[in-house]
Amino acid sequence: MTGLHEQLEEIFHPKSVAFVGISTSNPFHWTRTFWDSLREFQFEGPLYPVNPHGGELDGYTVYASLEEVPGEVDYVISTVNAKIAPEIVQSCARKGVKAIHFCTAGFDETGEAGCEGLQQKLTQLARDTGVRIIGPNCMGIYCPQSRLSYDTGFEKEAGNVGLISQSGGNSIYIVREAGWRGIRFSKVISFGNACDLNECDFLEYMIEDPKTTIIAIYLEGVKDGRRLARLLARVSGRKPVVLLKSGLGEAGARAASSHTASLAGDDTIWDALCRQFNVIRTSTAEEMVDVLVTLTYMPDPGGRNALLIGLGGGACVLLTDDFERQGLRLPPLPEQVRQELMSFSQLAGNMLRNPVDYSQDMLESSNLIRAIQVLTAWDGIDFCVGFFRPSQLPPPAWEIVMTWGEALVKAYLESRKPVAFVCDSAITPERHNKLFPVLQSFINAKVALYYTFPGAARAISMVVEYNERRLK
Repeated sequence: MTGLHEQLEEIFHPKSVAFVGISTSNPFHWTRTFWDSLREFQFEGPLYPVNPHGGELDGYTVYASLEEVPGEVDYVISTVNAKIAPEIVQSCARKGVKAIHFCTAGFDETGEAGCEGLQQKLTQLARDTGVRIIGPNCMGIYCPQSRLSYDTGFEKEAGNVGLISQSGGNSIYIVREAGWRGIRFSKVISFGNACDLNECDFLEYMIEDPKTTIIAIYLEGVKDGRRLARLLARVSGRKPVVLLKSGLGEAGARAASSHTASLAGDDTIWDALCRQFNVIRTSTAEEMVDVLVTLTYMPDPGGRNALLIGLGGGACVLLTDDFERQGLRLPPLPEQVRQELMSFSQLAGNMLRNPVDYSQDMLESSNLIRAIQVLTAWDGIDFCVGFFRPSQLPPPAWEIVMTWGEALVKAYLESRKPVAFVCDSAITPERHNKLFPVLQSFINAKVALYYTFPGAARAISMVVEYNERRLK
């Protein structure tokens, strides 16, 4: 292991944490976010709140300065004003702190000359003192194994996805959206302006991290493009990398600069880089989550031939367009398979081709399960996607929906082909509340679940393409 890897391993697994600049008077102040998160996650080591006013916080002694903390401090979360940030780094050096995370904003991203000088001073202090800095202007680390988190309500179960994100807000969104779909994370890092540790440092770590098998990256800019290319070449073929690059247009570049002081870069360069090293490039956070779901829960189908079965003729047409637009094929059912389906299915109102509109038998769970078994046994397809539009069902049918969720999951799990499920989700509270347990049964069974037709088609196609390139 390299020295960098060992340093980051210690940073991701600190034995003690101090919170410098935490508010002791206002329980709703934003500086309490990190304190509340580690308390909720039941961080096992000592926690040290630090505020010049001293006092007590939730039964913990509040120390007036970092030097007054009686025990060793591995990791500091700082929410102090940007102007005194350099003093805090020096205090960390005197205390023997390994790393400090500055959530504080007000540095290069402002574009003001004085603020830019502050960030350069932090960079120099990191080099001179050996204290590693995360940020400034970021949310820091979420590592379920070590009970580190920067937001309450994150999943406490560790997983296999590592997320490197320049934006704190986008990382929170991705963690929550992916978490609701069953994705679990090994480590998440929000690194902001990257005055010291940057995206390449964290990528180098995750390439070698045995607990991370899928790497997701959200970037607004990059500090060292050549190093990034070398690292992507190194990870290519070993672990899938999913990239979301923002700030590509003129206005987007301005936004990226004012957000994290990043140089955005040219879209064609990023596209070429991703193609060269087989990086899955996404264009939205939602698309990134869909791809992570596909990589995690849908085994490589080994081909592009899809079988679609669900409810609604109009939905069939839309879904067919979405899948074919992404280069996925829907071969017609052979007569032998159609005859087998017709032996137990109602012909009127159903469309027994591909896609299969099974509207008339959809709520008869035994027929639906049998149809899935027949269809997924057909050698002409590589994978199967079920689809369902709650808004098309009349209210009385909702009670029936509740009864076939588990049976449908069982049929998919017994399939001979990789399977996925698309629910064009309901937005009315009543329908959503009734539908949620059915969707949760798919998630609990580790079936790939999508909320839009285009999202499913795009994500599956991207992963199929990734596997085609990987196996060349």
